[in-house]
Amino acid sequence: MRKIIVVLFMATVILTGCGLTKEDLGLKRTSPDASVVETRQPLDLPPDFDKLPD
Repeated sequence: MRKIIVVLFMATVILTGCGLTKEDLGLKRTSPDASVVETRQPLDLPPDFDKLPD
């Protein structure tokens, strides 16, 4: 039983050390690319925004 636990632990350490495995499992952090980020238009207020409903 102890050998199985040691083998599983070592396999986990080896696989998590691999960069491709981290990407496949979603463990690798990716930062957004500044050239891909799009800017949005500012919000416009409606013309009758100051009027309150009765």
